Amino acid sequence: MPTKIEKLEAHASHLLDIFIGLREKFAMLEPMLFDETVLRANGSGAQHRGFLILRHSLFLSCAQDIAKLCYDRDERTPSIHKIVEALRDTVLRKTLEDRYAAFVSPSIEDETDPEIVEALRVWERKEQAELRAQFLALHQELVDIWAKLSVAASTKAFHTIRAKVSAYTEVRHVVDKYQLIDIGALGIKWRDVGSTIQSMQRLVEINGMLIRGASFAWDALDHSLNKAAVAFWGPAETEVP
Repeated sequence: MPTKIEKLEAHASHLLDIFIGLREKFAMLEPMLFDETVLRANGSGAQHRGFLILRHSLFLSCAQDIAKLCYDRDERTPSIHKIVEALRDTVLRKTLEDRYAAFVSPSIEDETDPEIVEALRVWERKEQAELRAQFLALHQELVDIWAKLSVAASTKAFHTIRAKVSAYTEVRHVVDKYQLIDIGALGIKWRDVGSTIQSMQRLVEINGMLIRGASFAWDALDHSLNKAAVAFWGPAETEVP
């Protein structure tokens, strides 16, 4: 039976994997939303209908992932909500803090001079204190970001999409015509997807640092996903922040 820490580590690792999958989907969706060259080349004429269906399908898939990663409460699946709640346990959090701050000077064992040993001990305690302060600051940042993101109108709208819209097909049959779901009627703007993912990324990153003591090469992922999107859609006409 895994311990609470081991279960939390597994959830944090799985959370990262699913989030990377979300980033991959959004990398292909983003040019369909904001790149005028892509929109002109694929969003009109004979390709128009297929382009809209693909865009809506990718959007709804991203919306489902956002809702799942933020709010899922199933014990078998990871979510930011569940990890934040788990870290409210002061005993568990103190164990993680002790592990995070477990810095030991590698040169103390080789020293015989008592003054040098004491100086190294002082340095060691200083490093440990700084690591503890860093852990506490990261945890507070996690709590603060989640407090805002969890109640944001856009995040809640993604939850609504998962609960009420995703159970249906991406198109609805209205008066003998297939009509795409009106994203605007859901209270979400296209840019809400990217801004929500950006906030989620920082939470995923902090979780990895607090629980697994591991960071992630986000710059390398950004480069890889941008390369994949450009290879598929072609070079962007303008760069959208």
